[in-house]
Amino acid sequence: MAIQLIVMDLDGTLLTSEKTVSDYSKSVLKRAMAKGVAVTVATGRMLLSANYFGRIIEANAPIISCNGALVQALDAKEPLFLRAFSPETVTELLTFARQSGWYAQWYIGDDIYAEDFRPEYFTAYRTVQGFSVHEVGENFAPYTEGVAQVVVRDLAGGVGEIAACIRSRFAGRVEPQQSKGYTLDLTPMGVSKATGVEAILRWAGIKASEVMACGDSDNDLSMLRMAGTSVVTANGQEEAKALASYLAPSCDEDGVAKAIEELVL
Repeated sequence: MAIQLIVMDLDGTLLTSEKTVSDYSKSVLKRAMAKGVAVTVATGRMLLSANYFGRIIEANAPIISCNGALVQALDAKEPLFLRAFSPETVTELLTFARQSGWYAQWYIGDDIYAEDFRPEYFTAYRTVQGFSVHEVGENFAPYTEGVAQVVVRDLAGGVGEIAACIRSRFAGRVEPQQSKGYTLDLTPMGVSKATGVEAILRWAGIKASEVMACGDSDNDLSMLRMAGTSVVTANGQEEAKALASYLAPSCDEDGVAKAIEELVL
């Protein structure tokens, strides 16, 4: 069945290791859209950052951010899909993070909040224009409504232990995702990138068998499983590669673009 929707993870997949989209990738994506294919991104990043790259590639389908908790078309005022935490859970999460000595940030719409801004935790955002953090100190209570994702960061790389702790403390309420490196994404239970893709399928009237999902990491597994065509870059995790129907070159070799040229164009 012909591919009607291309959904791409950003970091480690569409983006190079320098956190940019190559001119070659942009040209290939434009050719796919000119052929009538819907193109978008699915990322754990916040909406502002996801939209930044969505505009660079001129995405013609709603953007999936916060690991599927928020789906919104470029420049739209309201989301196509949003599954937010309850304010009570956000308050409990942030209080627990502070008590545990973890650095936490959280997303509401296209805004990012934290007690204070620590640039060493935001190196992945270095190429995003317009990025800033609302520093709210310890008084985070006014900023707990509509939170799509909380992110805990640990430069020492202990996010695996943090994930286990969160699963135990918040069982049935919080879904730890992307526990690699120094970042741990926390979404409402039941949320994944597949959730976001499903929202687009309902919006566009497209079948899962007509989707090409491109990823590299553990938070991509759900959409790789659901898609009719699953593309994983050579730099991807082994668990992701095991789900690939197409193994592409690395993100620094324009792997996604080359897969699109072969499978779509």
